[in-house]
Amino acid sequence: MPNRHSLHSNCLHRPSPSAPDLQLIRSGIASGPPQAGELQADAAVALVLAGEATDLNICLIRRAEHELDRWSGHVALPGGRVDPIDRNPCEAAIREAREEVGLQLERAAFLGLLNSQPINRDGKPGDLSLSSYVFHLGEVLAPFAPNDEVAEAFWVPLRHLLDPGNAGYRKTQRDNRHYDSPAVIYQGHPIWGLTYRVLTVFFERTQRKIAGPEP
Repeated sequence: MPNRHSLHSNCLHRPSPSAPDLQLIRSGIASGPPQAGELQADAAVALVLAGEATDLNICLIRRAEHELDRWSGHVALPGGRVDPIDRNPCEAAIREAREEVGLQLERAAFLGLLNSQPINRDGKPGDLSLSSYVFHLGEVLAPFAPNDEVAEAFWVPLRHLLDPGNAGYRKTQRDNRHYDSPAVIYQGHPIWGLTYRVLTVFFERTQRKIAGPEP
């Protein structure tokens, strides 16, 4: 099988920034811009944090392989479409986290939401939008109970996503051209695309920069 991603050799020479703690995340997200279009979002994801306040992890999943799923096999945040049963996108994110990985966010600390993101198609912003909600589940890294939509679930340390040594790219093809999309590599899997963009916004709100290949 051809390698779909690769580490950028120059990344190993850059120092790794410290991961944001819970207080910084809470204040950074609370000071963000208002979400005027949040209630009209088409999809929602949950950024679920867990662990001690100064050593946080985030829940990421690897989607199961399905031929008709455009994100088949991708590393992602738990989430999905806002269904008619959902009163709002936040409720959709909570429901999806429960269904996909068994995490109960109903009583988790809600830290806030991020700027909405367009859901790209063929590399261009489409008509659909994504809202992202941040929670702190507690100090314990809860076990996962993945459903059939999820191949694997991980608690990924925030410091891993900031470490330049984990930066890489994911090769993609569009319009008969090849592109190198920035990514963070975790256990051999590239975290890229929409998930990478959401995490970029998350870290920007805490004055951090997600790991990425140097130009």
